[in-house]
Amino acid sequence: MSMQNIWSVQTEAPALGKLSERFDIDLVAGAMGARVGGLDVSSLDDEGVSELRGLLHQFKAVMLNDQRADLDVAAYAEFGRRLGPLATDPYVDPIFPEQPEVMGLVREANDSAYNFGGDWHSDGSYLEEPGGLTVLWSRDVPPVGGDTLFSNLELAWHMLSPTFKDMLASRRCIHAATGYGASVDAPKKGDYSPESFAPELQRIEAVHPIKRTHPETGAHSLYVNQAYTTQIEGCTPDESAGILKFLFDWSASPAMTARFSWQPNSILIWDNRNTAHYAIGDYGGHRREMYRLAVTGEKPV
Repeated sequence: MSMQNIWSVQTEAPALGKLSERFDIDLVAGAMGARVGGLDVSSLDDEGVSELRGLLHQFKAVMLNDQRADLDVAAYAEFGRRLGPLATDPYVDPIFPEQPEVMGLVREANDSAYNFGGDWHSDGSYLEEPGGLTVLWSRDVPPVGGDTLFSNLELAWHMLSPTFKDMLASRRCIHAATGYGASVDAPKKGDYSPESFAPELQRIEAVHPIKRTHPETGAHSLYVNQAYTTQIEGCTPDESAGILKFLFDWSASPAMTARFSWQPNSILIWDNRNTAHYAIGDYGGHRREMYRLAVTGEKPV
């Protein structure tokens, strides 16, 4: 008896055709993702914001290329607020006191610290109310490298067999984040250094359903990720480890992923409710300057 390798999964490509009357849209991959031209976040009207939400529901991650070179932090934060209430990160000192929601992700060319975000994860899944949307703005990017990978967790759930979905549908998982301590080189507050953690923040965890329902579309997703999902509730550690290993590998199957390459003055928005992502750390020797906003989410159901 043979067993099909999960890496040979095949999925259907989205239908081609004119996707928007207002914006130029190029698809990134068959699984998910789009690049949008002709959208200036500093002058976007309410109709444009509504259409952008629709594109996020359809493509899960959307990159807005060619933003104004003179876009400032205040205008960037105001754009984020139009997508929803913004969160602040308890681990990070704000670099712009007047805009505390803006988190800096700056890596100098000679930095040797660990790669922030370098594992498959969904932002804040260890919180009782994980993040909804993440907004990431590129001010300075390396000439090569530094791409961001995404996995379509809605597609990953859809492609599971009915039998496996029945087994998982009522189960929940523990999601946890812990301080890195001395295990990595994290020299400054904001890099999850030991000084970033008050005693009550040494471990944060929450329990969420494996089958997550999107609050706006009603679609179901496989809500697990390699960085933060630690245990299936009600299973032994060995049982849980085996099932989670399969689900992590399954959701990272190439046919369920997309890869975004960065340009300066781009803004990438993604939905953490139905995606996982991975920041590739292959640009050592080059500077990278990014700024992140987190739009608040809700308790997963």
